[in-house]
Amino acid sequence: MGVALRTLLLWSFCCLVRGVPLLLYANRRDLRLVDAAHEKANATVVVGGLEDAAAVDYVYSQGLIYWSDVSEEAIKRTVFNQSGAHTVQTVIPGLASPDGLACDWLGRKLYWTDSETNRIEVAELDGSMRKILFWQELDQPRAIALDPERG
Repeated sequence: MGVALRTLLLWSFCCLVRGVPLLLYANRRDLRLVDAAHEKANATVVVGGLEDAAAVDYVYSQGLIYWSDVSEEAIKRTVFNQSGAHTVQTVIPGLASPDGLACDWLGRKLYWTDSETNRIEVAELDGSMRKILFWQELDQPRAIALDPERG
């Protein structure tokens, strides 16, 4: 059975459904994971000490968590692991106001919005091959969602 990943970027969270549904969300200062099946479950901080995390997504096959940080003007990632130890990498630096992001786990692409430059851009998951997709007739794009299975 495949893993279903639903990205709901309006609220800056995504839900990984596999057995027990888990909710991964950005809380500006950290990324948290909570058991979505339990009403009063406590959230676990996955990545802490962030400046202004706005959006988050997850690539299950590689265990990679991506997030946009508006204050640091970058998109970052880390490998999710149970031990809590992680190394944060800056994947896309030099952005003005990265608000929304979405990962295409099939095409291995990263898409994001920049509300200050009024752009929607794409790159490989490692940050290479960066390209501007849309820049005309956009007014502060803030969220983006993908459906990789349908293209």
